[in-house]
This record gives sequence, C-alpha cells and structure tokens, in this order.
Amino acid sequence: MDKEILISALQATVTEVMGTMAWAEVGFAGQEHSNSLTLNQEVGGLIRLRGESEEGLVGIACNKRIASELVSRIVGLPAEELLPEDLIDGVAELANMICGGMKTKAEMKQLELSPPVAIVGSDYTAEWKTIGGAEVLTFLLEGENFQVHLSL
Repeated sequence: MDKEILISALQATVTEVMGTMAWAEVGFAGQEHSNSLTLNQEVGGLIRLRGESEEGLVGIACNKRIASELVSRIVGLPAEELLPEDLIDGVAELANMICGGMKTKAEMKQLELSPPVAIVGSDYTAEWKTIGGAEVLTFLLEGENFQVHLSL
C-alpha cells in the first residue's frame, strides 16, 4: 500500500463524501504525524485495511455535535430526532463511505476493508499501536475539526 496515494485519496474522498452525502462544505486544515492511531473525541469510527502483504487502519473522529449534524443530513432526520442507534449506524456508514471512496480513488482493488466499528461516548480512548504511527488529516466543518487517521 502506498501511503501517499492513500492520503491523497482520503483527502479527496472526505471532501466529496461530505459534499455529496451530507451537503456539508469542508476545508482541509492540515496533516500531522502521530506516534499511534489514537481516537479520543466523542465519536469515532474505524475500518481495518488489508492488502496483499500489509495492513492498516483508518479512523474518523469528531465531536458529537458534528457527528449528529452529518448523520442527520445523511439520513434526512433532524439531529434532535436521532436515536443513539441512528448515530452509531450513521458514524459506521460515514466511515464506510470514506474508506470505500478512498479505495476507489486509490485504485487499490486488492485492498480489503473490514466492516466498520463506531464508537460514541464522552470519555474513551481507542489506540492502535503501530511502528509507523499514523497520519492525521484535519478538516474544518462549521468551524470544528473532523479528523481522519491513517496508519499502515
């Protein structure tokens, strides 16, 4: 798996998914390297990647307000009417759409994606320890951060 190709595909996919599925305009705010893939915001989603000889993980993270707004736009319900299971399902679907789009844009047909995992809670830390660390892509959505983590 070529990390730079996946990063480029993720950046393009997040903007596209937010625009077409959630009618939300996002701006790319930057990329940084972290020593591990750590999700510790109120909402997270994870999908495991498996290539021919490598594996990795993609995580999404944001606060609950942004997640609720995105899911509400995707499912067509007001955010205040979302049930807890709607939010979990919506976050999992959002992670799935982002990773599926990344795979398509990166033209990596051999890349397998696991079913998504969604995490919603006010006090949690999910960490995947890897030798190579993780790249964290930050996007701005309504003035708040939406992050996508990639670890190979």
